[in-house]
Amino acid sequence: MRRFYLSMMMLLLLTSLHAQDIPVKQDSLRLETGKSTEQEIDSLTIDRNETVPLRLPRLNPAENLEPQFTPYQRHIVTINREKSNTLLPPIQWSGAASDRINSKSRTAVATMLPARNLLLYGSATLGLMETPYFGKANYYNLNAGAQYLLSPQLKLGASASYYSDFGVLPLWSTGLDASYHVSRNLQIDGGFTYMQTAGNMFGLSQSAVTMDLHGRYRLNDDWFLNAYGGMPVMQQNNRPAVPMMPVMNTPYYGGSVEHWFNSTTGVESGVIWMRDMFTGKMRPQPKLELLFRPGR
Repeated sequence: MRRFYLSMMMLLLLTSLHAQDIPVKQDSLRLETGKSTEQEIDSLTIDRNETVPLRLPRLNPAENLEPQFTPYQRHIVTINREKSNTLLPPIQWSGAASDRINSKSRTAVATMLPARNLLLYGSATLGLMETPYFGKANYYNLNAGAQYLLSPQLKLGASASYYSDFGVLPLWSTGLDASYHVSRNLQIDGGFTYMQTAGNMFGLSQSAVTMDLHGRYRLNDDWFLNAYGGMPVMQQNNRPAVPMMPVMNTPYYGGSVEHWFNSTTGVESGVIWMRDMFTGKMRPQPKLELLFRPGR
């Protein structure tokens, strides 16, 4: 019996010594220090998807008669960051068109990147409107601006524009705007715009400061919720008996649901409350708009 216990103890000792000689394999699921499987995102780019929305004046005056969530036109451009051997940064061109029954417009947009976090842009719009009583009339819009990426979450912008208004009541405007990403799913943008009538045959001088605010919440890659609001915060009129121009005196608020069918085409549907120019009351109006953006 004693020999049996000694044999068992020797067997256990040899087994433990053999187990210590087995090398421990490296965990295949552990990442090496200092490396990442995700591609790093450049925090100094204007936009992660290389697309930038610009705030342009309304490209077609007929659109001012319809319910609008914002007093400006959102035009999305695609940024090309290829290096150039020229002394000045290359100019990138894009455009927009609006065709209606009695009005048409064509817009050319030029953008330039003098620095990684600075975007300069300019646009020119030529339009034609035809009515049974006044015949054909031409108009044009000129706009220039800049956008600066202060941080990956905060973007600041400034712009100036001139609207000919068929030579009747031309309008100057300047504005400051900002866009802030509160989180991955929530973005807030808005700004202040100063508008002033230029010289006109009526001797009318009006000016106003308006503000607008827009919140956009991402539900998933295809669905978004929007909330809008805007109002004049200051008005001046050299003729109190003459009402303010509608573009200077239109408070609004509303909301919408935004859905993208694919990377370039979507639709936005909602309700907006606007002041009725005849009664002065806020009235709800439906809003339905097709959305287009450059392909990713």
